[in-house]
Amino acid sequence: ATAAAARMVGLSPSLILRTRRADEIHDHHRHHNDETTADYDDVLGFEGNILFDRMMGSSIYTCTPGEYGRIGSNKLVEHVCDYIIATKDDGGISKPYAIPVGGSNGVGSWGYINAVDELMNQMESMEQDSSSSTSSSDFNLDHVVFATGSGGTAAGISLGLSMAYGNLGQKKHPFATDKSCPKLHAVGVCDNPTYFYDTMASIANEMGAS
Repeated sequence: ATAAAARMVGLSPSLILRTRRADEIHDHHRHHNDETTADYDDVLGFEGNILFDRMMGSSIYTCTPGEYGRIGSNKLVEHVCDYIIATKDDGGISKPYAIPVGGSNGVGSWGYINAVDELMNQMESMEQDSSSSTSSSDFNLDHVVFATGSGGTAAGISLGLSMAYGNLGQKKHPFATDKSCPKLHAVGVCDNPTYFYDTMASIANEMGAS
C-alpha cells in the first residue's frame, strides 16, 4: 500500500525487507554480480507483498531479523535514505521522504483517526436505519479488536475513539451520545506490551494529544 501511494504522488518507493534470507540474497548478489537484474530478483521471489512491491517498481533492500534488532528500524530507514542521496548519479538532487515501519508516526496515525470517524458515521447511519426496531442503547460498540505490529494502528484507533467519545475534551460524535467508549484489544504480533505503550505515547505526544 505504501509503494502504491508513493507511485500515486510521483515518488519512487524504496523498501526495506526483513527476512531470514537476507544473507543468502546478499551473498548471491556479491557472487553473481554479472547476472541481470531479473536473475537477481528471482532470488527475492514472486509471492505476496514482494510480488505487489515489484509490480510497483520498488527498490527493495534487505536486512536480517538480527540486523533489524541491533540497528533499529529508524536507523535502517535513515541508512537507506543516505544511500539514495549518495548514489544519485545524474547530478540532480535527491530528497528521500522517510516513512517509519508501519507508517507509525503522527502523520500516519491520522489515517486511523479518519477511519474511526468513518466508522462512527457508518454506525450512526445504521442506527438511524434500524431505529424503529432497535433501541439506541442496544446499538453500540462494546469491543474493538485489531492486530498491531508497530504501534501506529493502536495509537490512531485509540486517539480516534477517545476523540469520538469525548474523552479528550472534544464534543462527542452524534453516534457516541449517551454511550460508553468501547474497550480496545490490541493483539501484538511482535515485541512486547511495553514497546507498544511507549510507541503509542510517543505518537500521541507528536500529535499534541499527550
